[in-house]
Amino acid sequence: MKRLVWIGILFLLALTACDGTMREARRMVKCAGLLADTLPDSAARLIDSVLRMPVSFGERERMDMALLQAEALFGERGQEISPVMDDDFFDEHAYISTSPELERAAAYYAKKKQYAKAAHAALYSGFVQQHYDEKEAAMRSFKAAERYGKMVDDSLTVARAEYKMGSLLYNDGLKNEAQIMFRNSQRFIGDHHIERAYIENSEAVTYILMGQHDNADSCLQRGMILAEKWHSDKVIRKILNNYSVLYRLQGKYDQAVDCLHRMMANPNLGENDVFVLNLNLGNVYFDKKEMDSATKYYQFVELTLPKVNVKKETVLAAYEALYRFAEVQNDDSLALHFREMHEKGLYDLMIQRQKQTTYRIQQQFDYESLQNETNKELLRRQHIITLFAIFTIIGLAALAISLIRLAKIRKQEAIAKTNLFHFTQQNKELQQKQETTEKQMIDLSMANETNLKAFQELSQKYQEIHDTCKGYAQTLSDALNKEALIMRKLDIYLGNKGETAYLAALNEAVFEGDEHWEALMKVFDALYPNVRESLLLQYPDLTEMEQKDFILSYFNVSREDEAAMFNKSVHTVDKWRNGARKKMQKKEETRHDNS
Repeated sequence: MKRLVWIGILFLLALTACDGTMREARRMVKCAGLLADTLPDSAARLIDSVLRMPVSFGERERMDMALLQAEALFGERGQEISPVMDDDFFDEHAYISTSPELERAAAYYAKKKQYAKAAHAALYSGFVQQHYDEKEAAMRSFKAAERYGKMVDDSLTVARAEYKMGSLLYNDGLKNEAQIMFRNSQRFIGDHHIERAYIENSEAVTYILMGQHDNADSCLQRGMILAEKWHSDKVIRKILNNYSVLYRLQGKYDQAVDCLHRMMANPNLGENDVFVLNLNLGNVYFDKKEMDSATKYYQFVELTLPKVNVKKETVLAAYEALYRFAEVQNDDSLALHFREMHEKGLYDLMIQRQKQTTYRIQQQFDYESLQNETNKELLRRQHIITLFAIFTIIGLAALAISLIRLAKIRKQEAIAKTNLFHFTQQNKELQQKQETTEKQMIDLSMANETNLKAFQELSQKYQEIHDTCKGYAQTLSDALNKEALIMRKLDIYLGNKGETAYLAALNEAVFEGDEHWEALMKVFDALYPNVRESLLLQYPDLTEMEQKDFILSYFNVSREDEAAMFNKSVHTVDKWRNGARKKMQKKEETRHDNS
C-alpha cells in the first residue's frame, strides 16, 4: 500500500518538473510584455530566448508571441516617425525571429474575429516582407491590414497600410496608382501631423519623377509647414533634400544650394547625413557648371565614401556622380575606376539582396527547425512520461481496487451494525406498542362494561317508553271512540255533513282566517285533550306550519290533500314533516343524553 502511495507521489513530482519549464517560459513571455514599452529590444530578445526553450506552445500562444515581438520592435513609443512609416528603420533593426509567424497570426486573429490584432499583425507582416523584397506577399498583407482596420475603425492602421501600398506601387513604377494610395492615406491619417508631412513628401517625390513640378512644390510646401509646426527635424531634412532635387531639375541652382545649406546648419546631422548633403551639393554645382565648387564637394565624398555606412543605393549614386565628374574632367583612369566601383556596387547590391532573400529563407527554416526540434524533444519526454504514467496508473488502479474492497468490507460491517441497531430499536418499539395495546385492551374492556351498563339503562328506558306508548295507544283508542261524537258536533258546527264538508272545513280553517282555525282547535282540544299543550311544551322550536302539519296528521289528512290545502308541493309538505320529525328526534336524544 505504502509503495503505491510513493509511486503516485513520484508521478506527481515528475509532472511538476515537466510543467516547470512551461511555467518559466510563460513567465518570460509575461515579462516581455511588461518590457515591450520601456525596453523593446530586451522584450524582443526575451521572445527569442523563449522560442529556443524545449516547450511546445499552442497556436494561440505562438501567435501572441509573434505579435508581441513585432509590437516591441515596430510599436510607437514617442518616435518622430512610426517605425512602420520610416523607410530607414531596417538600417538599424535587421532581424525579427517571429516574422514567419506574423502572416499566420493575422489569419489566426481574423478567424477568431479579433480584427484589431489581425490588422496590426498583417501590417507588421507586410512591413517585414517589403524589407525582404517579397512584393506580392507584402501587398497581400497590407491589403489585409487595410480591410481589418476598416472593420474596427482603426483609421491609423488603414492609413499606414495604404501608405505602404503606395510605396510598393511607386517602386514598381506605377506612379499614378501610388499617388491615389498616398492621397487615400492622408484621408485616414487623422491628427498624426508628422506622418501626414511624411506622406506629403513621398507624394512630392512621385510628382517630381512624373515631371509635375508645380504639384510637387505644393506637396513639399504643405509638408514643410506641418514639419516645422511640429518640430520634426528628420522630415524637414527629407523635404529640404527633395526641394533641392526639384530646384536642380528646374534649373534653380541657387535655391537648391540654399536648401542644402539649410540642412547643413542643422546641429543634429549625423555622419551619413553630412555625406549625402555633400553629394547633393556636388551634383547641384556640377549641373550648374561650377566645377571648382563641385570638385570641393566631390573630393569630400570620395574621401569619406569608404568610411560611411550608407545604403547601397546611395553608394551607387555617389560612384555614378564621381564617374560623370571624372569623365567631364577628362580623367579617364579615375572615371574608369569609379565606373568599376559603380559596377562592383551593383554587383554587391545584387549579392546583398540575394543574401537578404537567403537570410529570410534561412530564418524561416531555422524557425521551423527549432520548432521541429522542440517538438521532437517534447515527444521524447512525453513518451517517457506516458510510460511512467501507465505504470503509475496501474499501481494506482491496484491501490484503488484494494481501497474499494476495504471500503466495501467496512461498509458491510457498518450496515450490519446499523441493522443490529435498527433491530434493537424496532424490538423496543414493538415492546412499547405491546404495552400500549394491553393498556388499550384494558381501557376497551372498561369501556365495554360501561357501554353494557348504558345499554341496560337504555333497555330499561325503552321498556318504560314502550309501556308509555301502550298507554298512549289505549288513550288513542278511547279518543277514536269519541271521534264519532265529535264529528257529529263538527258537522253541526260547519252546517254540513260528510267527509267532503270535513275537508272543506279544514281548508277554510287554514285559508280563511284565524277564527276558523281557532274553532277547529277547540274541536281538536275536545277530541285530544292536552295534546296541543304537550306538543308546544316538549317541542317549542317547531314552526307554525310544522305545528299545523302535526295537527292535520291527527285528522288523517294525506300529503297530497295537505299540499292542495296550502297550495304547496308535496315535496314542501315532506320537508315540513321531516323537519318536525328531526326536531323531535333531536329533542329525544338530548333528553336521553341528559338522563
